[in-house]
Parts: sequence; structure tokens; C-alpha cells
Amino acid sequence: MEADSIPYLHSRSLLTAEDAAAILDNCERSELAFAPWHTTGNRPYASFSIAYSNDAIYLKYYVTEDALRAQYSKFNDPVFEDSCVEFFIAFNDDAQYYNLEFNCMGTSRVQYGAHKTGRIFIPAALLKNIKHQTLIKSKVPGNVQWELTLCIPKQVFMYHPALSFAHSRARVNFYKCGDGLPVPHFLCWNNIKADVPEFHLSQFFRDVTFGKQLINNDKN
Repeated sequence: MEADSIPYLHSRSLLTAEDAAAILDNCERSELAFAPWHTTGNRPYASFSIAYSNDAIYLKYYVTEDALRAQYSKFNDPVFEDSCVEFFIAFNDDAQYYNLEFNCMGTSRVQYGAHKTGRIFIPAALLKNIKHQTLIKSKVPGNVQWELTLCIPKQVFMYHPALSFAHSRARVNFYKCGDGLPVPHFLCWNNIKADVPEFHLSQFFRDVTFGKQLINNDKN
């Protein structure tokens, strides 16, 4: 994200995951460069590109890691145990935030609250509206490469019914993890200072804006 500003994508309707993937491939990528708890084994690589429209957030992850795991297939399963990417976001000055977690096959786990405990699950009826595309480019052990594109309609942010991205600010962080992998790992976009792996520390979210710069979209 250039200058921590999420670029605007003009679209009259929610894009398909395939169209979003192609557009995001041409956007700037940001690396999950921090691994504050890395001690052993190969360190995975992950980056993402992101954009928004009036109706949705579009997000694509690019991942290279040693192993691939996709055990969970039901909404709000503990996908963080699989090969997983995550996106946490708090709007404006809210203490509460959404955690959106996805395994490599696009299975979603989404919650809302102010702390790690006592969080509220977003209903599956809303999560069904998240479109995704998975592309596994390599399954070679030690060099597993996969991409996940997500089209997240603003209705998923159900505790903000009047949400307008263009008139909002946000605090965010992006993650890659795999708690149940042979060698667990934890990457983050904005660095976290804690003794043990913990993503639910909103004081380490980073301020971003929903920018006015336009991404060309010939399809809409």
C-alpha cells in the first residue's frame, strides 16, 4: 500500500474472485516482513495486495511455505491451525475490531470484539457472501506456493451497517500463520512486540486510509 493508503477500485457491482485476482496482480504488493517469534526452520514468505470499492474490500495473498495444510472446511472453524492468512481491521476510533481469518482453501473464520476473549462470531449466512479464489502453484515440499484472492462485501462488517469505506479511516494488520503445521510460524505486516505469538494486540495495528487514487478496471 503506497503511503498506507488503500487504493480505490471503481466497480458498479461486486467483482468475481477471478476478475479481482487479475486486477490485484497489477497492484502494489506489501510484504509481511516481520516474524517476531521466529526461532527455527525456514521462514515462510507472504505478501498481499489490497483495494476497495464502494461495496467491498478486495485482498490477495501470495504465499510460499514449507508445507500445506487445509483441514477445516466449515465456516468459523479454527482455520488458524491450517495454512492461514489473516486480516484484522478496526474502523475509525472503534476499540472493537474484526478478525478475518482464511485457510488456503478460502474457509473463513470471522469475529468481532475488543479483545481476544469474548469475541462474537459473524454468522455463516454473511460469510457465504465472501468470494474467493485459490491457486496452488506448487506443492513441492519446502517450496509450496499458493495464492488466495478474497472479495469481502461490506455487509460482512455487520456492526457497521452504515459503513462507507471512502469516508472512514481504519487501523489494520495482516498476518500469515500455521499453528498446526509441522513447524508453526507467525508473520505480520506491522511488527508486534510480545513475548509469545499473539495477533490480538490492537495497539500494534497500523493506521490506513481509504484513498482516492483510482485503479483502472476495464470490466466495469
